[in-house]
Amino acid sequence: MARLDEAQQCLAAGRYSAAEALLNSAISEPDVRAEGHYLLGISALMQGQGEVAVRLARTAVIDRPDEPRYQFALGRALKAVNDLDAAENAYRRAIELQPGFADPHVSLGIVLKAKGHLDEAIACYEQALRLNPGLAVAHSNLAAARGLRAARNSSSLTNDIPTEEVIEGMRLAVSLDPKDPELHRNFGTLLERVGRHDDAARAFNQALTIRPSDAAACVALGKCLMALGGFELAREMFEKWLALNGRDADVMRVLAGVLLRMGEADSALQWTDRALALAPNPLTAMEAGSALIQLRRLDEGLRRCRQALDDSGRNPALYPVLLLGLNYLHEDPATILAAHAEFGALVPRPTARPPRRIRAPGERLRVGYVSGDFLRHSVSFFISPLLEHHDKSRFEVVCYHNNARSDHVTERLKSCGHRFVECAHLTDEGLAKRIADDGIDILIDLAGPTAQSRILMFAMAPAPLQIAYLGYPTVTGVPGIDFRVTDGVIDPGDMPESASEVPLRLPHTMFCYRPDDAPALALPPSQRNGFITFGSFNNAAKISDHTLDLWAAAMHAVAGSRLLLKAATLAQASIRLDIERALAERGIAAERLSMHARAADDQGHLALYNEIDIGLDTYPYNGATTTCEALWMGVPVISRRGRTHTSRMGASLLGAIDRNDCVADSDAEFAARAATLASGVDALASWRAAARDALRASPLMGHAAFTREFEALLDRAWDTPVAHHA
Repeated sequence: MARLDEAQQCLAAGRYSAAEALLNSAISEPDVRAEGHYLLGISALMQGQGEVAVRLARTAVIDRPDEPRYQFALGRALKAVNDLDAAENAYRRAIELQPGFADPHVSLGIVLKAKGHLDEAIACYEQALRLNPGLAVAHSNLAAARGLRAARNSSSLTNDIPTEEVIEGMRLAVSLDPKDPELHRNFGTLLERVGRHDDAARAFNQALTIRPSDAAACVALGKCLMALGGFELAREMFEKWLALNGRDADVMRVLAGVLLRMGEADSALQWTDRALALAPNPLTAMEAGSALIQLRRLDEGLRRCRQALDDSGRNPALYPVLLLGLNYLHEDPATILAAHAEFGALVPRPTARPPRRIRAPGERLRVGYVSGDFLRHSVSFFISPLLEHHDKSRFEVVCYHNNARSDHVTERLKSCGHRFVECAHLTDEGLAKRIADDGIDILIDLAGPTAQSRILMFAMAPAPLQIAYLGYPTVTGVPGIDFRVTDGVIDPGDMPESASEVPLRLPHTMFCYRPDDAPALALPPSQRNGFITFGSFNNAAKISDHTLDLWAAAMHAVAGSRLLLKAATLAQASIRLDIERALAERGIAAERLSMHARAADDQGHLALYNEIDIGLDTYPYNGATTTCEALWMGVPVISRRGRTHTSRMGASLLGAIDRNDCVADSDAEFAARAATLASGVDALASWRAAARDALRASPLMGHAAFTREFEALLDRAWDTPVAHHA
């Protein structure tokens, strides 16, 4: 008996070998044989040796069939090897032998829940709590089961929205057993599902404090911090965890995602490669492809993306990186549209959708905008005019905010008087049901297949009419989306035919810009420098080799000119050296270049345009926000027009302010137009002085007029039948 007591102490301390040595030396004694096999079975179970645990527990039960603890241990071992029917029988026998034994009631409930008998499982948990009100595991399982039953009893399918009863049940479980890391982690998951990310982060942090090696808690905490915008905190936490605990592929992958968001693609690629060496994973491989794209290694990055898709069995959820990446490189719209059609074919077609209602005279259309960017983001510069000027007598607007974060821009947009629905915590099914319940007539996607996207929710077609606009630079390919908003410059009717998204053309430009800041304008820097400074603030992924050809030709055409670049990823020496090398191969010396990382604040970002005489656009993915910012700061932009949506955005923006003289239709014309502008230093100064008034008077910043045109387009779309969704 002394050896059994010592063995139990060893088991409690996790010293399994020592415990087993003591037990094996004791089981030859008839009086302790059954107890010894029982404890050996517990040791095997704690080490994940399910089959061994079953054999040992059965031996104990054969010796003492009337001992409830042995029946309970046998049930646990059988559950571990997924023999649910036998496990249920063992638990029921343990309860029969000792009805007041609470633990088998909980375990029986777990088995019944796994077999789909939810009400019976809940009854088991409730009985366990009647026997032992302080049993934390019973409280946690009861909370989860009640949440699942509420979801199943609801038509909303929103099993990601636990009720307050469920939350409080889990809170009680945590309070009863505050040293159990899994309870804290499960509590954090529930809090995340109701959108309480601050509280969830605290719960995950507590789980990690109790068990610092818990990779799942580490990943959950990091994702929670990212949702709250704490990327630097998430990075520090992941790096510290890896330093303490060694290698874990999931932690490495999520860390790589953090670094990508922070513009550190070099470091991100290193972590994805380490993670892939540990555990091949299509999601990690896709992160690697994304990092390569951000590092200007476009061909290689797209190949990695394709391989990741093949390895995933063409999982549609993994397509966004590839689809967006194609726009950085390809100049043929057919190539880009074919990939989006491939994606669209993998997305389920809507089985049913609400019918379009007949509007009574004067009845408002209900319009929903779905975006994760109702905050300080490039999309907000263009959606703001619509939200600020929508005619509330004709349109009832609902904004579905798909982001856990908000800021001063969010608050300004909320002050426009439209309904805001926080939906980042909802599943696609839950959001689709909410939109249908809200009676939305026209649902507008502002993200496409990008970050913060709900593109697969649009495939469910919760609204009678669905439109893509603004946040994505080409068709999405999703069958449930009927139209896309564009204009006659970007989409004059020469694009390859698409199976989705009929174009709706605005009369001037699809863009309407609202700047948030207005730093003072300086004179063109050429007046004090004696040379022309070209510049671009587009992200490095847009700086394709063709873009560098265009820029080098412009600089050769303007003797002594300089080039100023700014992008988040230019903080990395590898990208700066890569661009220096590529331009040197094109005859541009490094001393003619100046490269900057992201400015510390928005005012500083815009003010840096005062150091540029002429902006040079990227190709084939033109700038949009960056072009508008440059124009707002009095800097004209030379843009190369191509055949794709992305390579015509510059022409659309410049045409809207009557600067078609800045649009080139060939590489040679790009350099010639740059030289012409550079030769008129006085003209540059005159245009800069008048630029803001010219913009305010143009369709690009005619906010009220643009909104009326957009509303007329919505009316027209509502009255237009769409054959392929009939």
